[in-house]
Amino acid sequence: MAREEAALSGAVAARPREAPVVEAADEQVTLATRRGQVLLAGMTAAHFSHHVSNSLLNPMLPFIRDSFALSYSESGFLVTAFSLSLGMSNAPIGALADRVGPRPVIVVGLLLTGLVSAALAYAGAYWQLLLLLIAMGLIAGSYHAPAAALLTRAFPASSRGAAMGLHVTGGHLSFFITPMVAAALVSLTGTWRTPYLWLAFAPLVTGAAVWYLAPKRHERPLGTSPLAAFREVWGFLRLVGPIIGASILFQMVYAALLAFVTLYLVDARGVPAPIAAVLFGVPQVAGVLGAPLGGTASDRLGRRAVILIGLGAIGPAFYALTLVPNALLLLPLLAIGLAGTLRQTITEVLVMDTAPPARRATILGGYYLLAQPLGGLAAPLLGSLAGGVGIDAAFTSVTLGFAICSLLVALILRRWL
Repeated sequence: MAREEAALSGAVAARPREAPVVEAADEQVTLATRRGQVLLAGMTAAHFSHHVSNSLLNPMLPFIRDSFALSYSESGFLVTAFSLSLGMSNAPIGALADRVGPRPVIVVGLLLTGLVSAALAYAGAYWQLLLLLIAMGLIAGSYHAPAAALLTRAFPASSRGAAMGLHVTGGHLSFFITPMVAAALVSLTGTWRTPYLWLAFAPLVTGAAVWYLAPKRHERPLGTSPLAAFREVWGFLRLVGPIIGASILFQMVYAALLAFVTLYLVDARGVPAPIAAVLFGVPQVAGVLGAPLGGTASDRLGRRAVILIGLGAIGPAFYALTLVPNALLLLPLLAIGLAGTLRQTITEVLVMDTAPPARRATILGGYYLLAQPLGGLAAPLLGSLAGGVGIDAAFTSVTLGFAICSLLVALILRRWL
């Protein structure tokens, strides 16, 4: 299966005559070399710091809600402000990274992330929160697609899943550690503003580190016509469109449900807000192990097989969260993290495998352009439903439907293996 996907990747990546690409074969490294290990460690640290500031909204949402006396719908629109701006920025920033190189795009994005995070700490009104979260989302689009394109070019296909899986652990560790640190800071200082201010230094520091660690040489298309670009993207969609489309739709529901996990735990399950903020990071613990293991498994079993496992498990895992007693909440939260990691991480690897080399950041940015805004749009819908029938009934009914769809979609898409 892995050889088959490599062959498909080669077919899609074949360059038209009018778009020669300058390749630098000596840029590739492996996980066994010191250079590869240092590069991967640096990018993983950058991934960690990228999420230190822009992952605070969901775990801090109960505190922000109480501070500004927000409704469920208004809380959902905060999530929308960030998600929509993030999704809309991914494709143009990905295209920019393909043009000028991922290194400067990643570095500038990390520096701006730290500055906006500090500004959020001083937001005094709801409209200021919205505007700053929109700015944070626009800037956040500067990392994932450029970083994936950089790592895909640096590591060969035979170890690409493992490399990208290890890189993803930086994000999962951040999503796990940051809520705990933020909850501790809130408990010590009595305000949600302190984490946004104190944690702003992390992306500033790693931005400088990436400037020195990331490869400076860059592959770029020369004289590519719009028609040639369309043919490349169309060839990509013909190969992996159905399974990528399913992953995008699942991301929509996944993002909306995850955004309300802390509110559900506080309001429906009676969990104290600081503990709920910590529990929000539990799925990321599973991601720390699931991302590299899933990436390695996809190198051997094929990307599609691992993605389908994630698609089939994510709905039942969310529904289980509504069934277990509070003492066992850790189990479904870990299952949510594992299933979500298998779907999301390996989908990105599949996109990178099959995208034309000079358009990897653009195409992955397009994937995020579809996936992330949909999650933001679904969040206020879930918030409105929760406002009408109660968050307990809303969360339970949506997760039950998600579980049924999850199993059906996995069965239907088996023919794409």
